[in-house]
Amino acid sequence: MSEIVERGERPAGLDFERLYRDDFVRAVRLAHLLTGSNDAAEDIAQEAFLRVRTVRTEIRDPQAYLTTTVVRLCRNWQRGRRRRMAREQRRAVDVSALETSRGEVDRHEELLALVDRLPFRQRTVLVARYWLDLPEADIAVLVSCRPGTVKSLASRALDTLRQEFA
Repeated sequence: MSEIVERGERPAGLDFERLYRDDFVRAVRLAHLLTGSNDAAEDIAQEAFLRVRTVRTEIRDPQAYLTTTVVRLCRNWQRGRRRRMAREQRRAVDVSALETSRGEVDRHEELLALVDRLPFRQRTVLVARYWLDLPEADIAVLVSCRPGTVKSLASRALDTLRQEFA
């Protein structure tokens, strides 16, 4: 059932151009919601499509594979970002000065900033649930946890947002 293909070739049955045309914007938006960065979002989406294109076996659900790849690349990006921020803090860079004060940001941007400060797993659960409209079982696969944990992560994230966004 799995057909091995040469590196750089598409697996049989995958219409890559159509997948790219139909899902590139969605992949960029998902990456942007998870990273908060336009530049990172475009880079991550392109990297995800490259990985889909060069996969060596048949993909049963290319959209799901793409979504999972985007989420995992965003998680890796966030880890790298945290390491960079820790290095900057050790060098006595005042990161808080880079943040815009609450009074200067409109409510939409403020909410996005609050979502961006959530732990990655909580942010992923909220984006997957409310933006991708995925069921808990699918979100559990994305986050590599049980469906009950998805509920707990969503509850904690929403509680944090309610407290901060009041």
